[in-house]
Amino acid sequence: MHGFFGSYKANVTWDLSSFEDKSFVKRTHSEGYFQLTQVTLPKFLNDKYFAEIDDCFLATEGVLFEADKPEEAIARYRNGETTFWNSWRGSFAGVLYDSKTDTLLVFNDHIGSKMLFYAKTKDGFVFASDLRIITTMLDYHSLQNSFVSAILEKGYNNNNLTFVEGIFRLTTGQYIHLRGSCISLAQYHQFDNRPWMYDEANMLKETNRLFRQAVKRVIRKNEQERLQHFYPLSGGLDSRLTQWVARQLTKQAITNFTFSQTGHYDHLLPHEISNTLGNKWMFLPLDGGDYIKNVDGVCERTEWLVNYILPIEADYFAELQNWDKIGVVLTGINGDNIFATETDNAHEIERICTQGFNGYSLGSPLIFQHYTESYSPFCDVDVLDYVLHVPTIKRRNYYFYDRLILSYYPDMAQWHHKHMPIGRRPPMVTIMGRNIPLRDVAKRICRTLLKRLHIYDAYLATKEESMNPYDYWSEENPSIKAYMQDYYTRHSQLLSGYPWFHLCEEKMRIGSLIEKGKVLTIESAITHLNLHVC
Repeated sequence: MHGFFGSYKANVTWDLSSFEDKSFVKRTHSEGYFQLTQVTLPKFLNDKYFAEIDDCFLATEGVLFEADKPEEAIARYRNGETTFWNSWRGSFAGVLYDSKTDTLLVFNDHIGSKMLFYAKTKDGFVFASDLRIITTMLDYHSLQNSFVSAILEKGYNNNNLTFVEGIFRLTTGQYIHLRGSCISLAQYHQFDNRPWMYDEANMLKETNRLFRQAVKRVIRKNEQERLQHFYPLSGGLDSRLTQWVARQLTKQAITNFTFSQTGHYDHLLPHEISNTLGNKWMFLPLDGGDYIKNVDGVCERTEWLVNYILPIEADYFAELQNWDKIGVVLTGINGDNIFATETDNAHEIERICTQGFNGYSLGSPLIFQHYTESYSPFCDVDVLDYVLHVPTIKRRNYYFYDRLILSYYPDMAQWHHKHMPIGRRPPMVTIMGRNIPLRDVAKRICRTLLKRLHIYDAYLATKEESMNPYDYWSEENPSIKAYMQDYYTRHSQLLSGYPWFHLCEEKMRIGSLIEKGKVLTIESAITHLNLHVC
């Protein structure tokens, strides 16, 4: 991933040859023990600070909707506001070096949307936006076994670990403070979901205001930069609400894009909604699933952080587009996690951070970041900091979400969501802290038992039941199974000797396509990160 490549008291030479053939902007700063190279896309350059003012140097990466100018940020830092970026809004990462006090700050935005990996070396400290490149800075590349276990279990990891032992990732609300030989990892922002006194009308009104403000931030940035509105639209409620609000906030053209199995409601419904909104619409059929045969490309673009199957549709779509004139991609990622929680109050923050910001929702934004920037209003910190105080009992079963739509966007309710009328959801039950529709209990229990019996997917979704019916495709298209088995066989010797080798063998023998994807992701990491077997 393009971005930052920096060091402090470390004698390193970054191999950035992978960026030579593209139109990246490259900038370098060197001062005392500190060195930084930035390799970035030419978009949003006004938001990408690279400024030296008096004894301070400040660099940023990403897109800034609301932020101090460099001189203002440094002035705030000088006045004792060490975490001055806490008031910024956008998708960003940054570095500040103070040569007067020999202090280095490395920071990420509130949800950790930018990749920043870091490690201690034998003589100093290094950080980078690319996992493969920073791995070459270590003398010995060891596989992090606990990360492998997380991938095999869930397809992602819960914390700041990576596949490489000794290399960590800066995650939600974190920053690094380094002064002399003292390095500390600190937290500048924490989400709070302690429920407030529930006043439905006022909470709906404020939620709507903040949500529209978040959408407006993206629209304003694109129009200031004279870039096109190019936004995803699926059959889900999250992208639907996002696009409905976007259409109200701009008179300029919006193009919606959809990728799905042909004939599924995630194909038909977005077309109908986009036409109703007066937007342009682009559809990419996923029929047959041949695009699944791209393990290494997807793994590299997502830094080997998630099962490569999870973001593979976004990767397939993105590679086919010309992104030169496209602005920030406005997504609906994490909407259900925030507006319609499935867990209780005590476990909600952990679930949002692990699954939403560090887990399965991480992949698609990383794909888009290779071409432009992306942003979800559901991940906007102002929206998060407010909506999380709506009692979880009021957000369960889409109650609060549906009331928001019916109160402010009633025309949206003409279409069902998950085959259910908005505002008339089936009864829910709570099992092990998860809220599940009563009608789905038997099916979920059955699938859980099958998985525990290591019969991973006796149920194969048909092309009518899923927008991406992987196992249906793998049955109908034998080349998918052949590709995955061949990839596994070529690299399987890398896994032998590990305690989880037999689990990998089992997943490849009887697991679903998603389960097999976990194994291939591990093999790709070991191969391309040159990891050693311990």
